Amino acid sequence: MRSWFSKARAGAGDGWIRTASGIMFVALAVVAVPARGAPKTDVIVMINGDHLTGEIKSLEHNRLKFSTDHMGTIYIEWDKIARVQTSQHLLMERSDGVRYYGQLVEGGDDGRLRVFTGGSSSTPEDVAMASVVRAQPIVGGDFIDRLDGYVSAGLDFTKASNRRSLDFAGGLSARTRVRAWTLDGSFNRTDDSAGEASERFQLGGAWRQFRRQSDFYLGFGSVESNTELDLDLRTLVGAGYGRYFLQTNLAEWVGGVGLAYSHENYSGGETFDSVEGVLMTSFSIFRYDFPETDIGGSLTLLPSLTDIGRVRAEAELGLKYEFVDDLFFELKLYGAFDSRQPGTKTRASDYSVTTSLGYSF
Repeated sequence: MRSWFSKARAGAGDGWIRTASGIMFVALAVVAVPARGAPKTDVIVMINGDHLTGEIKSLEHNRLKFSTDHMGTIYIEWDKIARVQTSQHLLMERSDGVRYYGQLVEGGDDGRLRVFTGGSSSTPEDVAMASVVRAQPIVGGDFIDRLDGYVSAGLDFTKASNRRSLDFAGGLSARTRVRAWTLDGSFNRTDDSAGEASERFQLGGAWRQFRRQSDFYLGFGSVESNTELDLDLRTLVGAGYGRYFLQTNLAEWVGGVGLAYSHENYSGGETFDSVEGVLMTSFSIFRYDFPETDIGGSLTLLPSLTDIGRVRAEAELGLKYEFVDDLFFELKLYGAFDSRQPGTKTRASDYSVTTSLGYSF
C-alpha cells in the first residue's frame, strides 16, 4: 500500500532519495544566505577583567552567542560574564517569565544588568544576570538575520537484510517582542530486500502570543502521512493556552491544552472528520560545557470528542550531542498510537529509532 507521498513518487524508482536530497539542498541554501548584522559595538566584561567588543546574537542555554571581527562567532558561558553593554534593543526573559525590552547601559555592578527601556523620564532598571535565561535582539537586521534553524540527515544501511533507512529533519523559528513561531518537518523512509517499505512524513507549525509572565496563547497546525498506520493524509489545525512551568539555564518545561479539528484520509478511500481535545507537554535538559548535550522530549494526547473512546498519542525523545560548534549527532526515538482507527475496532501503532548528523544556525 502506498501513501499520497508514495503515489507522487510512483514510477520514479529511487526518486525518494532525490526528493529528500532536494529538500536538504533548499534548507542548506537558506543556511548559506549571507546575513548582515548590527555594528559590532557591544561590550562584554568577563569576571577576570577581560573586555570583548562585538555583536550580541542571542543568549540561550546559559551561553551568549557573540560575533567578533577577529575571532568570528564565539560562545561565552553566561555565568562567566560580569557586565554587558549594548546599544541594541534586546528582548530578555527571566526564569519567572518576566520580560524586559531595552538597551543595556554601562555603570552597573558585576552580575547586574542596567536595562534602559526608553523614554525621557525612565531610569534604568537593575536586573540580576543570574535570573536572565534568554535574550535576543529584536530591532535591526533583515528577516533572515532573525531566523534560527537546524537541518539533520541520516542514512542507515544493513547488508544482511539489504535494509536501508533515510531520515531527514529541519526547522526554522523566530521571535519578536510579543510572539514566536516555529516550523518543523521530518521525512523517514525504510525499505528492505523483501520489498517491504514504510514512509512517514510530518510538517507542523506553531505560533505563540505571549501574555504576562509565563503564559501564552497557542495556535498550531500540521499535515502528516504514515503508511504503518494506513494514513494517507491527516490535516490538523487548533488553538489553545500554554504555560512555561520551568525556565532556567539548565532546563525548560512547558505544557498546554487546547482544541483541534482534524481531517483524515486512509488507504481505501475512507475519510473522517473529528474534533479532538489536545494535551501537550515538552521538556529540555541541556549541558552547556563541552561537549554540549541536549536531551528533550514531547508528548501529545488527543482524545476524540466526536468518536468517544478513541485516543491518539504521539511522543518523541531525543539526544543531541554537539561535537564541533553547531555540528551535532542526534539520536531520536519516535512513537505513535491510535486506540481505534476510524471505521475499525483495531489499534495501530508505529515507532522508530533514527540517528543523524545535523547543523544548527
